[in-house]
Amino acid sequence: MEPLSRLVEAKASHLATTSVAALYQDPFWEARYGLERSRRFGDEDAAFHVRYLVQALDEQRPSVMEGYARWLRTLLVSRGMCTRHLDSHFAGLARALEAEGWGPGTLPHDYVRAAREALRYPEGPAHLLEKDAPELAHAAAGRLTLYILPEDRPRLEEELQLHLSYLADSLASGRPEVMGDHVRWYVGFWPRRGFGLLAFPSVLGMLKSVLGSRHPEARNLLATAGVSWEETRS
Repeated sequence: MEPLSRLVEAKASHLATTSVAALYQDPFWEARYGLERSRRFGDEDAAFHVRYLVQALDEQRPSVMEGYARWLRTLLVSRGMCTRHLDSHFAGLARALEAEGWGPGTLPHDYVRAAREALRYPEGPAHLLEKDAPELAHAAAGRLTLYILPEDRPRLEEELQLHLSYLADSLASGRPEVMGDHVRWYVGFWPRRGFGLLAFPSVLGMLKSVLGSRHPEARNLLATAGVSWEETRS
């Protein structure tokens, strides 16, 4: 019987392509990196994900995927991405595997799950922020409902979790500029998210509010990374 790693390897190109297809629908990638560059690097990353998965299956060591995930996160954060972006890549790979018959409970799917779990910060302010992110995003979105259409609320909560992911990465790396650089770039991109009258400073201000006293480090970091109303109109 052919080894499982060879079966996955035989479908590597299809798995890689399928895993990132939905991601390219997000205008973020073209706006941030350009159409050609975002597609080229996105496709290369997707191929590497499958290559490391094959290696992990060969060696029967999920730690291969775990180490790869942590290493790649460090690299991608330095290039303007966040943990949530990488997790979305792995989630896409998990869906592609499931479509080929390797769903939950199979080694390929479980190894990808191990990679995703390895992205969770184990301790400190970043760990707490990451843990609370869904609840914080839900609370912030609830206070911003006057500015958006009701059907846009799930999309806004996803958007808020993205910014909290950047904030967690900034805390974990000890590099405030990770959040600062993200905010300064994103303010120009924000109108493309299509939230009507909701302004980006209002989003950041609401996140700062819901962080409260439970997340003082994150709150202070966000305060230094904010943008003014004047910057949104420049």
